[in-house]
Amino acid sequence: MSHSDDLLRAFRIAVEDLEENRAGRLGVAQRRNLLHSGNWNVAAALFLGFLLCATIYGFAKKPLAPIQWILAIALFAALLAMAIWYFRRTRVAVAEGRVECLAGQVQVGSRGRQGAYLAVAGEVLPLPISLRNIRQGGVYRVYIVPYTRGIVGMEPIESISP
Repeated sequence: MSHSDDLLRAFRIAVEDLEENRAGRLGVAQRRNLLHSGNWNVAAALFLGFLLCATIYGFAKKPLAPIQWILAIALFAALLAMAIWYFRRTRVAVAEGRVECLAGQVQVGSRGRQGAYLAVAGEVLPLPISLRNIRQGGVYRVYIVPYTRGIVGMEPIESISP
């Protein structure tokens, strides 16, 4: 299995998606992945919000004071607002369907809890796949969605035929 195939599998895309990326457009699988990402963020926010409310209710002295109710509702609303914000951004990015290409030598690293990052062409972007899928110092075409600044695909430049 080639390095290009490993990257396709890691991003859960096909060669056709990279062809669309070269033309400046999102591929079908990338659109699907972005939409699923937005949906999962809303679901996770709802789950965490309910878990937070259940924790407050479970450990707080009963009956709950008004400030406890206000705190639980405010935290739940903040989580939900962040999820909806990201959900809307992914929908706009999919509707726009545009992809930009950054090419050059890449540097990857980890920032602890913030996760992995990839630096290419003077930009530092969050890396949505495992560090082990990227060759440190390798030369890649990195396809990003301008609206979310998220990486949706990569390909080693040396594997591309002229």
